[in-house]
Order: sequence, then structure tokens, then C-alpha cells
Amino acid sequence: MAEEEKDATEEGGEKKGGMSMIVVLIVAVLCLGLGAGGAFFLLGSGGGDAAAAEAAAEAEPVNPAQDLAERSVALEPFVVNVTGDGYPRYLKLKVELEADAPAAREEIEARLAHIRDTIILLLSSKRLEDIGDFEGKALLKDDLRDRINGLLETGEVRSVLFTEFVVQ
Repeated sequence: MAEEEKDATEEGGEKKGGMSMIVVLIVAVLCLGLGAGGAFFLLGSGGGDAAAAEAAAEAEPVNPAQDLAERSVALEPFVVNVTGDGYPRYLKLKVELEADAPAAREEIEARLAHIRDTIILLLSSKRLEDIGDFEGKALLKDDLRDRINGLLETGEVRSVLFTEFVVQ
């Protein structure tokens, strides 16, 4: 009798182990199927956007260099005194302003005297220690952009580019 119970337990254990393996296989197949379906969905929806972008690009050719030229204003060089090491130093700076639109470029050109005045006042208030390193130059660019944008009404300056930066 004890042997019969032992045999029944062993058979049940094998059946239970076999059922567990089947459940694991079913779950694995479902996960693979869902993963493949998700990938297909994501790749399929991205392809439509790419096709629309290509169609828009073919419909209206854009020359990025020409667009930038229509929005940029190169200013005459600035030469100002900056204090450094206890005696006056000279800063020569050439700046180019990138506007957000051609209309903003026109406004920058119309307000050039105000913009130059603002830049000269800001530069001459700086010390050599303020603008000597990368971080100081980056802060100066941000400050110039913010002050110039404060003068503009129709557009804004997207970035301030230093095309020449010499301290002597």
C-alpha cells in the first residue's frame, strides 16, 4: 500500500512538472509575440512620419546656409577697456547675432545704435577675471543675448557668436 502511494506521488510529481514546463513555454511564446508585435507597431508608425518628412523636404527645398545668412547680423568690432592685473587691458570683440527670423534681423539693423551702446556698456563693465575662462565667456554671451532681446520688440536673438575675442 505504501508503494502504491509512493508511485502515485511520483506520477503526480511528473505530471505537475510537465504542466509547469508547458505553462512556462506558453508564457515565453506570448512574451515573444507581444514583443514582436510592439516592435512592428513602433517601427511601422515611425515609417509614416519619415515618409511625411521626406515628402515635405522634397516639396520645399531649404538651404540652411541661406536661411542662416538671412537671420544673421555681423557687427563691427568692439574695442573696450577691461580691468585686469591692476592696470587697464583692451578687449577686441567681433560679434555676430543670430536672430530667430529675418524680420528680427531687420529690427536688429534698425536698432543697431542702441544694441552697440548696450554691448559697449556691458563689456566695459567687465573685469578680465570675469571673461578670462570658458564659463565667463559663456555667461557673457547669455548676458548679451538677454540685454539685446530686452531692446527688441518683434523678434529675438537666438544666439550670440564671438567671431574674434582678443585681450591685450
